[in-house]
Amino acid sequence: MIDIEKTTTTKNVELFKQSPEWLQRQECEAKLIALEPQAFDHLRALAEPIEQVYLSQPSDEFSLRLRRTITNDGDIYSATLKDRGNIEAGRLSRLEIETPINQTAYEYYAAQPDYPRLKKLRAQLAPGTTVDFIEGLEAPLVEVESGDFSELDGIRLEYKTDDPDFLNENIARRLSGIETEASPEDLSQLAAKIADEFAVYYRAGLPFVAIGLSGMSGSGKSTVAQAAQELMRERYGKEFEPVIISTDDYHRGHKWLEETYGAPWTNWDDPHVYNTAEMADDLKRFAAGEPLLRRHFDFISEEVVVDEIIQPKPFVLIEGLFADSRNLRDVRCAHFAMPVSPATSIGRDLRRLVIEGRANGVFGSPEQRLRYQLETALPTYAETREHPKNRLFRGWIDASRLVER
Repeated sequence: MIDIEKTTTTKNVELFKQSPEWLQRQECEAKLIALEPQAFDHLRALAEPIEQVYLSQPSDEFSLRLRRTITNDGDIYSATLKDRGNIEAGRLSRLEIETPINQTAYEYYAAQPDYPRLKKLRAQLAPGTTVDFIEGLEAPLVEVESGDFSELDGIRLEYKTDDPDFLNENIARRLSGIETEASPEDLSQLAAKIADEFAVYYRAGLPFVAIGLSGMSGSGKSTVAQAAQELMRERYGKEFEPVIISTDDYHRGHKWLEETYGAPWTNWDDPHVYNTAEMADDLKRFAAGEPLLRRHFDFISEEVVVDEIIQPKPFVLIEGLFADSRNLRDVRCAHFAMPVSPATSIGRDLRRLVIEGRANGVFGSPEQRLRYQLETALPTYAETREHPKNRLFRGWIDASRLVER
């Protein structure tokens, strides 16, 4: 089976690297540790206190960090998303997207016990070169973003750019005593499970089977849905290919939201944005043999557009942010959630914003989108999950109603 996650990621990374946004947001740095820590003691009095919270872990495609910098003029809150990058000419070269965030967002994540944290003092040794005194770490870390390493001659340092143990994210996890989670389920395997569930419900005698697939923006829902659709077509023929319907298709539209709730409307991940009750009614009629109007949300006009008429079919895959809605519980036979972390979902969402040209008046840049995801979308997603019971069949039912070709 083709690894659909790896294939899609490779393609999107290459597309993203062709954009000016990629080149404008590159960080190159070398990391070293001081073999004689006392050589930097004089910098402690000049250093600024910093607290960092990590929403990612080593197996994630992206690193996502929140920071509180304590200054004499007040605290500064920011968030930074980075990809894993590559080492080039002795420096780690990687994507870096940074944005300010509000204090409320920082405190929301800092209060979560599962996110590792670290505290440090940061001083500037020279332009483009900083020294971090990390609480719980004996040796200071030196980061060189510009300038030659030779500028540090006379101070004994050890090169650690290629050592993952000295990434701040891993240091924070180690010092916080938070273990790394197991790698998430392969998305190709998830697509196969969904295809299996369609088949087993149909073999059990259901003439119409709807399965839900929910996840954050950028988690890969559409990719998995299309892979499951292709598997069904390959196994059983085009007549059993499931129709893919997204809860995004039932977006109420910018105009209706502001007329109903007031302008400006800013939370595009709120349950009120999607009319899942209407979606359930449409799917019930579809199950009864009536055609279904295909729609899609236009990111430019921020309104829903009708595309085509879909004739009745036995299988429907409901994918979307609110595919787990309780309004759909009488329609769904089973439900799956995407096994992709928030950090990876957000990183892929920002990359897609660029390569698909989704920037608009609301999110004109990756930085604006990152801030929205952290201040609004992720907390909303975490707090509005329906957590439907997954009524999955645990084995095959012998029947001849659906036979592989």
